[in-house]
Amino acid sequence: MKQFQLLFLFLAFFSCGQKSTTTTNPAPAIQYTGGKTYNENNYSLYLPANYDTTKIFPVIYFFDPQGKGNLPLEKYKSIADSLGIIFVGSNATKNGMQWAEVSTAANQLFNATKQKLKINQQKIFTCGFSGGARIASNLAVQNNNIAAVISCSAGLPAQASQLRNNLIFVGIAGKEDMNLSEIYEAGEALKNSELKHLINYFDGPHEWPPLKTMSEAIQFCLAPVAVKNENTISKKIIETEKQQKQFYSEAFVKNDFNWWNTEFKSLEQKIAKSNGDEKFMNIRLKNFLSLAAFSYSNSALNTGKMQEADKFLSIYKLVDPDNAEHAYLRTKYFMLLNNTSEAEKTLNEAAALGFSDIERLRSEQLFITLQNTEAYKKITGQ
Repeated sequence: MKQFQLLFLFLAFFSCGQKSTTTTNPAPAIQYTGGKTYNENNYSLYLPANYDTTKIFPVIYFFDPQGKGNLPLEKYKSIADSLGIIFVGSNATKNGMQWAEVSTAANQLFNATKQKLKINQQKIFTCGFSGGARIASNLAVQNNNIAAVISCSAGLPAQASQLRNNLIFVGIAGKEDMNLSEIYEAGEALKNSELKHLINYFDGPHEWPPLKTMSEAIQFCLAPVAVKNENTISKKIIETEKQQKQFYSEAFVKNDFNWWNTEFKSLEQKIAKSNGDEKFMNIRLKNFLSLAAFSYSNSALNTGKMQEADKFLSIYKLVDPDNAEHAYLRTKYFMLLNNTSEAEKTLNEAAALGFSDIERLRSEQLFITLQNTEAYKKITGQ
């Protein structure tokens, strides 16, 4: 139980501070051209094709878990054009930051865009995916000026009891998403609430929703004519999934690699033989194992528990062989053991699997002696 709780504490964001009630009139706008993307210091900006400096526009602030503010803008800019909405993507907020840092960066973002753009103060929305969704939701608790939040792959914020009745909440998850149960539980919690809300699922994994699903979510925020709570997944499935996650979390510590090898084969057989909600549940469990393996591996490496790290990394590669993270973390494992030759091999494996986080690679002090290797040069583009 304790390990399971620690895992999800690792994944969550918590907000603090006083609610902001200050409102300001839109400042005179700087001349921009509609239908274009602008990359500012800490954010990306997309203006709809019909942007007009004499009019005010709704705005959506997007928060990506890896700080890739341009990603959702490029994915959804056709929605901005069709509905006439300003899109802003934060590049200054991402997973792993303390809430004080996130809050400061977000407030700087709000202030900077209010000074440059004509924003409809009654139509300010936040939207995020995964860890970014936790940021978006907690900002909605902290800031009374936010009218709606679209939370993709993350449930209600820790301070859900503080949600304003006039806040619009949209929860979205893929049916293969290991965080789907959070969206389900948000829907259950809001069923008898005065909050106007939309709960929706799409066929897909843990990722930003498809265009159609996001378009429906934004249209709901603009005109929430009725509550739409599509919690069609059975409570029994969700309860079974939660129990199995608990079981697996404890098994990471208790059971050896041979047990996991057998168990994972069994899970893959269940995926192949099941269908409907049960099949989706088993896929979600498989995806959960990847996330949990990353968390346990990373924690063990950071605390110098090398024997545990070795086991967790072996499990990680077993359950998600195509994920570059297991090879990257294995490189860190070998460098902690001063085994440069093996580290070079696993960094090369990470590169082959598509590892591309250059900033993270360059900031890792353990990898300084790997800077002249072919794998390091391949990732950094040297």
